[in-house]
Amino acid sequence: MNTLSDKDKIIAVQEELIKNLQNQVAGLEKTVKEWEDWKATSKDRHAKGKAKADQAIRKNKQKLGFLKKHNPKK
Repeated sequence: MNTLSDKDKIIAVQEELIKNLQNQVAGLEKTVKEWEDWKATSKDRHAKGKAKADQAIRKNKQKLGFLKKHNPKK
């Protein structure tokens, strides 16, 4: 009779562990989904291809305009 109660205790503990692991998995899945959503929105914010090159040209043009207007002190 002693071994049956021990087995029942072991089964109960294992069921609790399974529930805890399922909760952890659900939490991790939620975190991964949030990261994937963030990554998707991040890609939308960053330019690619020709748009990226145009941004670099605009930045350099602004810098050149500044250099033309402001002479370095001698």
